[in-house]
Amino acid sequence: MAPLAMYLSANGYAVEAFDDFFREPLRAQLEKAGVRIINEPYPLEKPDYVVRSSAVQASDSRLLSFETQGIKVWQRGEFLAHICKSKKVVAVVGSHGKTTTTGMLTWALDQIGFDFSYMVGGRFRNDVLAAGKASSKSPWMILELDESDGTIDFHSPYLTTILNCDWDHVDRYKSPEELSQVFIELFKRTESYLLVPRGSPLEKTAQEKFADKTQSFDSALDSIDFMKSNEAAVVATAHAMGVDISSVDFSQFPGMERRQSVLFEDSDLTVVEDYAHHPAEIRAFVGDRRRKLPEHWLRMVFQPHRYSRTKALSHWFAEEMSQVDDLQFLPTYGAFEEYDSAGGVESLLGNLPPRLRKDSAVQEDFIEFYKAFEASKESGRPEQMLFVGAGNIDRWAHAMAAMARSDGDRFRAFQFYLQDRVSVDCGLNEHESLGSKTTMGVGGAARWYAEPQNLIDLRTLIEGCNILSVPRVMLGRGSNLIVPDDGYNGLVIRLKGPFWSEISRRSDDSLIVGAGARLKEICLQACKVEMKGFEFLEGIPGTLGGALRMNAGAMGWEIFDLVEWVSFLLPDGTIREIPGSEMNIGYRHCREAVDGIALRAKLRGEGRSDHRAIRKAIDKMASKRRSSQPREASAGCIFKNPDEVSAGWLIDQAGLKGESVGGARVSEIHGNFIVNEGGATAEDVISLMRKVKGRVRDENGIELEPEVDLLGKNWEEPLS
Repeated sequence: MAPLAMYLSANGYAVEAFDDFFREPLRAQLEKAGVRIINEPYPLEKPDYVVRSSAVQASDSRLLSFETQGIKVWQRGEFLAHICKSKKVVAVVGSHGKTTTTGMLTWALDQIGFDFSYMVGGRFRNDVLAAGKASSKSPWMILELDESDGTIDFHSPYLTTILNCDWDHVDRYKSPEELSQVFIELFKRTESYLLVPRGSPLEKTAQEKFADKTQSFDSALDSIDFMKSNEAAVVATAHAMGVDISSVDFSQFPGMERRQSVLFEDSDLTVVEDYAHHPAEIRAFVGDRRRKLPEHWLRMVFQPHRYSRTKALSHWFAEEMSQVDDLQFLPTYGAFEEYDSAGGVESLLGNLPPRLRKDSAVQEDFIEFYKAFEASKESGRPEQMLFVGAGNIDRWAHAMAAMARSDGDRFRAFQFYLQDRVSVDCGLNEHESLGSKTTMGVGGAARWYAEPQNLIDLRTLIEGCNILSVPRVMLGRGSNLIVPDDGYNGLVIRLKGPFWSEISRRSDDSLIVGAGARLKEICLQACKVEMKGFEFLEGIPGTLGGALRMNAGAMGWEIFDLVEWVSFLLPDGTIREIPGSEMNIGYRHCREAVDGIALRAKLRGEGRSDHRAIRKAIDKMASKRRSSQPREASAGCIFKNPDEVSAGWLIDQAGLKGESVGGARVSEIHGNFIVNEGGATAEDVISLMRKVKGRVRDENGIELEPEVDLLGKNWEEPLS
């Protein structure tokens, strides 16, 4: 999808792009190419066309609004054929190697300055070229055609190069013959040239039926040196185009991301990632690694891709994987397929030889896997570890490389893991002081601190924490919070910046508000558009995200009196919009906002009113707050109000106003506030809280419970 978006943008089209989970640096590359990234599956302008990837089913409810407006929704491959009708299309096809061969051909033609357009289905390593490019003058278009979704049937290339034909995509093609027929039909529609590997089954068919346009190229089909086979296809294709690339040094080809990528290498360990997800690809990849490092113990971590493929080819998978010395699995990556136990990892385990079957296991937790790996390194011999699969196993591969670079320190590995995965402006700061980021102004530093600039950054940070078992917490404006003097040994995330603080009015007299928006600003924006009911937010010193987590309130109101729905990032990485009426809320608590991360919310007040009347109500509340609450630095109300009596009254009755420990003092204005007179430490505040709690218990028999949080800890031990 990304190469298509880049190509269209370069041709002068206005392009908007949505994805359930964009990643860096692809998002930044799309923006650089002029593509507008949208964070909802609804365009900012009415589109002429909508193009969906094959991972989005035609029945997807998100497409319904376009169809009801009469906007045509295209499947990607079908649209690709439509826009390339006037081009001389060079199509690279086959069961394996399409992306690498198309990338190599594109790179070689670029090396000699040949003018052409192209779209490659993967990123070049180190991003030496963009994945898509448009030429305004050249008729040539280089494409890889995907047979997996059937859209190959829409294409009629000028030149077709086929690399191989192994039975794959068994959910669509019920037999090898059915897949072969798809390629033969493409041969019929090819205008000028067919290039086929010499000695392949399809060469005979092509020579018999299409002899006038068929040429063969040397390709050792059973060779483990698949890069040489790809190079032979590239040279033959360029020659058929009438282009001389004999001067190109193919040893300089950078390769494609996730294709035989060496992520870490020293004398003891080599970590390699590959996209292989078919037995023939695994055979070639394992053979290549054996040839390159014959003395190394060979471990493989494999993630089956799709239940249908695993179920149909389990015996073949097991046969090829039996060539390794140690084998571990991740659960089957289903893509868009429904769960099928027959296509699970167990179907592979049962077909393995006893040598591997007894030690193979399905891995769920990366750190536990790494510990087991470290414990098993007894032989002292060098090892290479292959992470293989087309799902999300790349996370494990990069995590292993990061752990190797950091000598097993997962906190240092966290930094390596995130390199090039978050935006440049996100930042990842080590030992960042937190005291200045809270309203109390006390506390130590965070081991890591980040301010994600968008949803992609946030999800990637969470992903890194999850895989490397790095603790994390969210920090809003830092009200209702005490940071311990020893800080926080993990990642502190703060949603700060324009993406998170956006406040927009909707036509139904509601506001859509980002989790990083300040409550005071929400109040002011509501006043400007004459919405009442938001006035109580004026004096609460926090952001919407923190207010939702704490169910913040004042003047008899609570934030959830305004909430229509909240959009949460859940622990499994999905995003869910939960109606306020279905949420589990209580006094200064919201379970969903503790389990997940609030991203934004829809807020609705009490209707409309003249802005002058709203302003008057705000000023009245502000005046009351100023007269009843201290102006010095504080965390707000320290203790929760017990039933039928206020904590402030209990503290006042106990004669605690003005009581102090170090630089912390109980406010004379409001007993439930502890203020920082300047230079207070977190221990000063906590010691004073202990004193207040103990005195109230002794005099009234009531146990006060903290309303503020203690970052990364619970209060039981500090207040005991």
